[in-house]
Amino acid sequence: MTGVSPIAGRVRGAIGSATTMYLAALAMSGIAILLSVALPPGERGLLVATTTSATVGVAIGGLSLESFLLAQGPRWLHELAGRRSLLLYLGTVPLSAVLGWLFALYSAEASPGLSAVGAACIAASTLPAAAGLSQGQFLSVYRWRAVFATVAPALYLVLIFTGVDDADVWLLAWLGCQALMVVALWTSHGGPLNQMARRVSAEPERLARLGLTHTGAVAQIVPFRFDQLALARYQGPAELAIYSLAVAAIEFSQAGAVIAAQRTLGDHEEGAADRLRGWLRKAVLSAVGLGLLVLVGLAGIGLLTDDYTGALLLGALLLPRSVAVAVDKVLSARLVNLGGERSTAAVSIGTGLAAIVGYTLLAPEYGAAGIAALSGVLFAVHSTVIALALRKRIRLLATRASRPRTPTTTGVGEHA
Repeated sequence: MTGVSPIAGRVRGAIGSATTMYLAALAMSGIAILLSVALPPGERGLLVATTTSATVGVAIGGLSLESFLLAQGPRWLHELAGRRSLLLYLGTVPLSAVLGWLFALYSAEASPGLSAVGAACIAASTLPAAAGLSQGQFLSVYRWRAVFATVAPALYLVLIFTGVDDADVWLLAWLGCQALMVVALWTSHGGPLNQMARRVSAEPERLARLGLTHTGAVAQIVPFRFDQLALARYQGPAELAIYSLAVAAIEFSQAGAVIAAQRTLGDHEEGAADRLRGWLRKAVLSAVGLGLLVLVGLAGIGLLTDDYTGALLLGALLLPRSVAVAVDKVLSARLVNLGGERSTAAVSIGTGLAAIVGYTLLAPEYGAAGIAALSGVLFAVHSTVIALALRKRIRLLATRASRPRTPTTTGVGEHA
């Protein structure tokens, strides 16, 4: 009998789903975070502050290459971009390293050297990942990320069984995973980048679009990550350890929104508006459903260890933020897809400035609970303004399309 069993079929289907692989990577990252609860709060605070400094460094120094290349489409990568573009993209590696080091210094609780190396590795792996995603190879990219997200908790288990509670050793294990992922992704998806090195750029680098896309992304990162740096600075590693656990757990519920946003961003075909509604509905339902499961998990952690009982309350405060982020990611992606980078950048800058001021004022007095509540308000406002901007953009494009075109002799149209 040659038929495939139902269980084998489901496993095969899961492995063949980009969304499932993305969820698997996040789940493994979540397990790694749960395992880090084995560290004393002070040591866990050092671990979190260092990895957060590295990821914020990449978020700002990485130029949002994944979003930019997805918006550009595969033709840009294969035909138009060349050596000049590649040098610009490669510059994100040292830039991310420097920023990771600076953010570690600001937090006052992180290891600057390890943060810089981690940021460089993440930025280096983002380059081939962005190339793969721009070609529609979501499944392959997320498979690799799922693989190395699985290696980290495996190494953490070894450290737990051997009684190692030194955060620096745990950070070295984390860095090893990041370095291995660089090699794997460049081997799998670095081909188009290698071809760029042998080709002269056929067009300018479209720095305006890159800058606008990245400005919006950077400003949006501030409400996501500056809260943890502010807590580390004003409340110390113990409170950061509890808050970061709740944040990491709740962010797992946003997995569906990330995939939906990337699909929306790369959807340039007819009927994209109708598909947007479907992606938005799935993202919201996923955020609510997974968020409730996350709260159950945080309650369980609180029962197992007294050090992290406060994570459940923080998770409940952060759940509205997760739903708002799910909506925001999908709508922002559609706005960028329609050429509305200026709008997303402007809205995100406003939210980011409000976050810097608000987090700085609330962290010393109200700690994690105040910051969690404020972040939910900030993202709710952000998603609402983005929705209004998207509606305005759609109306503007519809008005332009309805106008009769004036014949020209140049044959040159508008170039995005």
